[in-house]
Amino acid sequence: MEKRSQNITALIIDSNVLMRRILSSMLQKEKGVMVSDSTGNSSFEWVESKIKDNQPDLLFLGVDRTDSDKMKLFYQLRNAFPDLHIVLLTLLNEDGAKVALQGLKNGAIDYITKPEKNRGLILADRHFHKRVISLLKSIPKFNGKNGSVLTNISDRKVSKEFFKDVGHMNPVSIELVVIGSCMGGVSSIYQILAALPENLSVPVIIVQHMPKIYTQCFSNDLNGITRLTVEEAKNDVVLEPGTVYVAPGGFHTVIKNEGGRKRIMLHKGPREHKCRPSIDVLLRSAVQEYGDRVLGIFLSGGGNDGVLGALKILEHGGVVLLESRESALISDLAMKVKYLNSEIREVSADKMSKEIMKCIKSADQKNTHRFTMQDLNTSNRYYEQFKQIFGNH
Repeated sequence: MEKRSQNITALIIDSNVLMRRILSSMLQKEKGVMVSDSTGNSSFEWVESKIKDNQPDLLFLGVDRTDSDKMKLFYQLRNAFPDLHIVLLTLLNEDGAKVALQGLKNGAIDYITKPEKNRGLILADRHFHKRVISLLKSIPKFNGKNGSVLTNISDRKVSKEFFKDVGHMNPVSIELVVIGSCMGGVSSIYQILAALPENLSVPVIIVQHMPKIYTQCFSNDLNGITRLTVEEAKNDVVLEPGTVYVAPGGFHTVIKNEGGRKRIMLHKGPREHKCRPSIDVLLRSAVQEYGDRVLGIFLSGGGNDGVLGALKILEHGGVVLLESRESALISDLAMKVKYLNSEIREVSADKMSKEIMKCIKSADQKNTHRFTMQDLNTSNRYYEQFKQIFGNH
């Protein structure tokens, strides 16, 4: 059966009939979206037949526990259809967090959280709509799909004549690593942390867009696969070398210097780019406290959160690395950052840890710093125009 390329076809499998109705109704209201089927049937043979007949772009699969038949179905589908984009429908509790993490590590592109009770499902319409529409917009930007982020940027009329390469990326040393990640980035984080050495001489802070319950499970799970210490960031904690801090969902994470020691502070300020935690919020504070000694890494993801933060790193002479298009699910964010400076390197997830160590050692061997006040005045012009293009909120 030949699909029309302008359409997005979705298949929904969830044991909760109300969840199926809500999601199906929402999808069918969107122009160019077709729901091929919506069912509670989780028989592999039946689902396999539906996928072969309808070739869906998205499969929404409800999974409540990691030991359930639906989780087994997920693994069967990943083996049978490795290119199928699977979005997990997970409960907003610890079991749901474990399901989401297992899925993301094994090829799910994303997850949508759902309340445990039907009454909560009815009240969560706005949440579902936001997540579903974001997913639909992301599909054309997936690497290997048609679509170009550079076209999107040019549509915003960014002048490359004005935005010459920002920054020198020539720090005296690296004293902090910040990893920003969104859709498709979780599996890369696991690869990177698993390969970092236990004698890492700097702290690492990760911003992964997740709800609070999920970031706690994420921290615990990461702690089991790396030689470093991984913990969910807590308020007023002193940053320690060799420790990885995961920004908690629902809070912005910032860095402040108190008594000569760098500390993490959490707050519930306004969302930026509809995100809390926000990559931009963290990076602004990181550059304020560390100056040019920040290494910013941008993994798979879409949207604008992180672009202005990357600009801050570059304008102060810090270093930025991007996950390569060959490695990332979606390079929307990374390519916007790349537009700031054409010399920013793209690195695959499996090689990122080596590149991190190389940046740290290379910077520590330098004795000079080329960033000047003239550079800062020029960079401030970049920042103001980029704020108008990408926005703070």
